[in-house]
Amino acid sequence: MVRTTLILADGHRTRADGIQLATNAPADATVWVDVLATSALGLAVLPADWRFHPLALEDCVHPQRRAKYERYPNHTFIVLQALDTATIEDLDTTSLRIFVRPGLVVTVHDRPVSALEHVRELLERDGERVGTGADRLLHALIDAVIDEFMPLLERWEDTLDDLEARAEADREISTLDELVALRRQVLVMRRMMLPQHEVLRRILEGGELSEAGALYFRDVLDHINAISDSAALLVDVCGGAMEVQRKRADDRLNRVMKYLALVSTMLLPMTVISGALGMNFSHIPDADSPYGFWHAVGLMLASAAALVLWFRRKRWM
Repeated sequence: MVRTTLILADGHRTRADGIQLATNAPADATVWVDVLATSALGLAVLPADWRFHPLALEDCVHPQRRAKYERYPNHTFIVLQALDTATIEDLDTTSLRIFVRPGLVVTVHDRPVSALEHVRELLERDGERVGTGADRLLHALIDAVIDEFMPLLERWEDTLDDLEARAEADREISTLDELVALRRQVLVMRRMMLPQHEVLRRILEGGELSEAGALYFRDVLDHINAISDSAALLVDVCGGAMEVQRKRADDRLNRVMKYLALVSTMLLPMTVISGALGMNFSHIPDADSPYGFWHAVGLMLASAAALVLWFRRKRWM
């Protein structure tokens, strides 16, 4: 599927399906061609006279799980990881490939990308924010891709607050597994932001942007830094919550072991008494008495009570 948006110099915008609108565009217009392709066959719609580099076209076909920036003689090629917002809780991304040259922006992806829809809506609602040049359109695309990570990070922060509230309300429950899974997701996001930060840095240092255009890309770079900093903070908070959970688990285990040790100690004199009175000797105290059994039981209970009083005096229980 191919969708084309034509942005004229006077700000007028036209949208159409297919590639024909792009091939007949005026020289001073900016063209955005969005291609949804799952194989090399889907890229065949791109005109050969656009002279996209074969290596860049190859990257559009093979899975690319890392952000990339490459300058070729006729164009710049960028790969970003865009969030799949159809999955609410999990960090599921798809590769967004972008070809850029003066007057032309081509986006290629193998799954629907909601950030692109946001840019289309922005063009319809407030086209002046996007402008008329290819660099401004590229900024709008990258900005939309990066900004979609922030709501996911906020949802994770809410999830962490809920986990901490549950653990605080009932100290006997364990949320350690959920904290480990959440921390892993945040770490993946943080690692994902690092190469995308590098892409923005190389765009800014490429010398292709005017000072006014560079201002917009520096703003996107600030967004990436904010997401990275928030993710790093969330990782630390998750780590702290995990440590608290581990200490609580250790404390519960220590309490259980303590009570078992106390019970075992209380049973020890009873075992000694019953063992002594059960020996096979001819003369056992109270062996012939009708109250001998109850005397033995009383002696056992008295020894246990004495130990309980001693434990309480030592504040062990």
